[in-house]
Amino acid sequence: MTALDPPYAELPARGLAVPVVVSSPHSGVFCPPAVARLLRTTAEELRLLEDGPLDRLAAAATRAGAGALCAAYARAYVDLNRDPAELDPELLEGPPPASGILASVRARAGLGVVPSRLGTSPIWRRPLRAEEVAERLETGWWPYHRRLAALCAERCHRFGQVVLLDLHSMPTEVTVARGRRPLDVAIGDCHGRACAPALVGLVEATLAEAGLHSARNVPYSGGYITETYGRPREGVHAIQLELRRSLFMDEASGTPTAGLGALEAVVERLVGRLAGALSPAVLRAAE
Repeated sequence: MTALDPPYAELPARGLAVPVVVSSPHSGVFCPPAVARLLRTTAEELRLLEDGPLDRLAAAATRAGAGALCAAYARAYVDLNRDPAELDPELLEGPPPASGILASVRARAGLGVVPSRLGTSPIWRRPLRAEEVAERLETGWWPYHRRLAALCAERCHRFGQVVLLDLHSMPTEVTVARGRRPLDVAIGDCHGRACAPALVGLVEATLAEAGLHSARNVPYSGGYITETYGRPREGVHAIQLELRRSLFMDEASGTPTAGLGALEAVVERLVGRLAGALSPAVLRAAE
């Protein structure tokens, strides 16, 4: 199997570094040829799993001094925003991994660390062996998370605190509530556990100034990355941003639209504001 080394694109800060790290775990598109031959779904169908060109937003964040990490592998190959044990039992052929599996609600719905279904349609032509899943984790999942953890630790050690922005996108149909304005951005902080409230409030204010309608923890409160990395008491604040796809791309084709440039400017401004608000004195005053 052809493997990527490293299985991510790391984008260093341009100019002076600030205590912000940006993660784009679902913008990768590469699937090894041997694995691609196992797919039952088409590229168009798999696009439902992908977040689109959010690596462009990650690159914009580096202009304000953030460090960024963008996935290279497609989400269908391995989902970096899931626990490594989070697997649909029906995906596996033969005995499960010796370490066991976490058959979460998400995994049973087909959206585990290796996605198994799109709705009711299987993604793969056959069940996967435990060693095939382990190979995907070893080549894609573990290297990404080792580097993401190191980036956060480096910035936290240097500045005392760090904000991790985890970028995602959501289908427009998910954002439309009856009788209400469609949601532009869902801000996830794991219901206050992953980030200081003052920083989440700053994100809300920055988005509102840009004319974007946001909601906190609705319909998404944060996935594995936000849940795992967000440790405010240790100086690591994690925020998941889910952006409405029709803001920046054609959802049918995945082609970026002019809206992507506008969002790049918003992300760049947001990074600067978060960096300026990270001092302990500012956070205490805002509580």
